[in-house]
Amino acid sequence: MKKTIHSIAILLLLSTSLVAQPIEPNWNYIRPTNTGLGGDYFRTIEVDRCGDKWTGGYLPFYSEGSVVRFGDSVFTAWSNFEGYIPNAQVYGIAFDQNNGIWVACNANVNFNEHGGVAHYDGTSWTKWDMTNAPFPTDLMNAIAVDHNDNVWVTFYDFGQDLGGLGKYDGTTWTIYTPSNSGLPTIDLTDIDVDAQNNIWIASHAGLVKFNGVDWTVFTQANSGIVFDEINDVEVDESTNKVYAVSTFSVDIYDGTDWAHINANNAPFGNIYMTEVDAMGETVMIGSIGGTAPSGVQIRTNGVWTSHITPGHVKDVRIAEDGTFWTCGNGFVEKYDGSSWTTYTSQNTGATSMLNNAVFVDSRNRIWLSSDMNGGINVFDCPTWQDYGPYNQNVWPAPIDYTGTGGGVTEDSSGDIWMAFNGLAGGVVQIPGGDVNDPAAWHLWDNANSGVSLQFLDVIGADHTGHVYIGHDNNCSFSKYDHATDQWTEVSLYNAGEPVCVFGQGLNRIRVDIDNNVWFCGTFGLAKYDQTNITYYNANNSPLPPGNIADIAFDALGDKWIATEQGLYEFDDVNWTLYDTSNTGLLALWINALLIDSAGTLWVGCEDAILGIPPGFVLLMEQTGPPIPQRIQDCRKSLFGNWKWIPLEISWCYRTEKARPCSTRMA
Repeated sequence: MKKTIHSIAILLLLSTSLVAQPIEPNWNYIRPTNTGLGGDYFRTIEVDRCGDKWTGGYLPFYSEGSVVRFGDSVFTAWSNFEGYIPNAQVYGIAFDQNNGIWVACNANVNFNEHGGVAHYDGTSWTKWDMTNAPFPTDLMNAIAVDHNDNVWVTFYDFGQDLGGLGKYDGTTWTIYTPSNSGLPTIDLTDIDVDAQNNIWIASHAGLVKFNGVDWTVFTQANSGIVFDEINDVEVDESTNKVYAVSTFSVDIYDGTDWAHINANNAPFGNIYMTEVDAMGETVMIGSIGGTAPSGVQIRTNGVWTSHITPGHVKDVRIAEDGTFWTCGNGFVEKYDGSSWTTYTSQNTGATSMLNNAVFVDSRNRIWLSSDMNGGINVFDCPTWQDYGPYNQNVWPAPIDYTGTGGGVTEDSSGDIWMAFNGLAGGVVQIPGGDVNDPAAWHLWDNANSGVSLQFLDVIGADHTGHVYIGHDNNCSFSKYDHATDQWTEVSLYNAGEPVCVFGQGLNRIRVDIDNNVWFCGTFGLAKYDQTNITYYNANNSPLPPGNIADIAFDALGDKWIATEQGLYEFDDVNWTLYDTSNTGLLALWINALLIDSAGTLWVGCEDAILGIPPGFVLLMEQTGPPIPQRIQDCRKSLFGNWKWIPLEISWCYRTEKARPCSTRMA
């Protein structure tokens, strides 16, 4: 049986809260920060022994972020708003001998947030910050694990003039600062471990080596280091050479002698170097622009390759399979030796916090329509595909002139239809719903349809092969007939019984069991029986003036109508109003409805003026007598049968995270 959950806007409403709060334990929230790369800013990328790539994403406006594992097709994210990691800003990732994951998080001090360290053992997360560890500050910069499974972190708080090095031996944290060690400064930037288990620390006062007893500091004055401010340190596991990056030089130490990569012996001149990785004779260097655009330089087999990145480079990594990875402001990129692939928050998962609609098709795939240039996204567990003009061509981009998705539906033939909003707009028809055959997709627009397919905001399909598309600024709909492959335009303007007013369009399209098509407008409601249109509004019914946001149909054929003044039930004769006076509704502004397969009515409501956030009210529990009788019983005794479920951001959907690397290797 085909599912007909067409679009539920309340599920995707955005909270205005900047600081993420813990979520309800029985709800999983689908957001950009836990479905794909995890945000817009990426400071670190690592490759584990399984070949999986790990990075940290950060979405600053919402103070959300996550640590993400990318297995070349599936993204698995553990976010701060779900409580897995201490903070949204992931600065470092490392792996222990048991394939556990260690994460170093910085913090946004403007929100008085803690950073800290987190460990994932494949089952659960453990976190340390200033509340349960002796850190003078928990603004972490980098993390490494030595060969004895000791964990080392660097931390630095410029504003508080606090910084140093932490070591965790599995039981106890030990803190090193310049006052109790040989550290030359509190300003430590990076850390790595060599084959002899020496700890190498990059600082702004030189390169530091710690063998567990003695501290050695390499500076311009006593070594071959070109500049004392070291941005990054990496040890090449294949040669045990140490690579230290200062602004205009990569200094290479083999234990005896120093070598350099800089403008004197490399073809790229002076660039502001930030990051380095090496594997044998292959070297990868990242830069943040300055005298040249931000990018990476790769030397392999003695040949240099240059690449300009979409933003400042924050980290680079060479994988065992010979691929090259880099990340930075707004991107993660892969180079396979011949071509570059760019991953962003707009092609790897739920692309936006703001979404217009959600649709579940007959294959149980979930479709989201983005309102922030993310196009339209489909989740076919466990993978995502994202269709829009800003997806870096990782996926098809059938509409290249607007990034706003208007809605998705599936017709009775199994074709998927994607409507895009915007001045040009357009509709994409996917025959048979086959997203993996984009060559067969068909784009409908004004030119080849003969109707207006601009500013498309809502879409629906009936039971006999018709697709209906509504506009956000025009009181009409375009109808497609599968049998004739033709489009027609039908106006809903009616001066006496208005559904929409000039310049405003439709909010929702729903189809009842009798194949009547219902249009929810900005001024009323219209029923289309394939021939005639019947209008319902404040002039000819008890409906209040203003938006009709949604309509749902129960097993008895009764209509449930969402208005700005409460929830109306219409049995084709009688109208009944449910509001805050006779139900458990906390707000009168009803903006979404859904009756699920168990007959449970879900009501989305909010009131921004009164400060009541978006939320659901659950009308009926999912146990009890048969659905029709349950509905009748509910009508007789509504008060006390409602359960308020607050929403934060985005849609709630149960899903099981992919297993971590450690379990897959066991």
